[in-house]
Amino acid sequence: MGIKKNLQVTVDKLNDRFKRSGIGRTISNPSSLSSIRSRGIEWIYIIILLLLAAGIINAASNASTPGINSEVIVPNPSVQSTVETFISLFGYIVGAIGIYSLFLSGRQTMRARSAEMFFIFGMLLISVAVTLGYYILNSK
Repeated sequence: MGIKKNLQVTVDKLNDRFKRSGIGRTISNPSSLSSIRSRGIEWIYIIILLLLAAGIINAASNASTPGINSEVIVPNPSVQSTVETFISLFGYIVGAIGIYSLFLSGRQTMRARSAEMFFIFGMLLISVAVTLGYYILNSK
């Protein structure tokens, strides 16, 4: 009987903490549901924009070309494989996360250590994205 009571007390504490948190208030607020829906649409737009920038249409139009799907990066600059598209998409996403991390480093004025962490992490991610982009460019 003691285990059940302790478990119930723990669950009640977690529920109270969740209700007081920002997420709990956001979910329970009816006006924020429309905000969550609009944010979902924004994320879908961003994903579609990144897919178009990565060249999903070019990869789809070149998918029927013989010998394209056997290579990761096709050495022809006018042809792009599907795998190359997703490698480019990964590079774009990593670069965008790096830029957002640099943005967060400028906003963290209260704690110097977290600002330095965001800055170093952002520079690292941007350098990975740029290196990946140059690798794809040199392979073509």
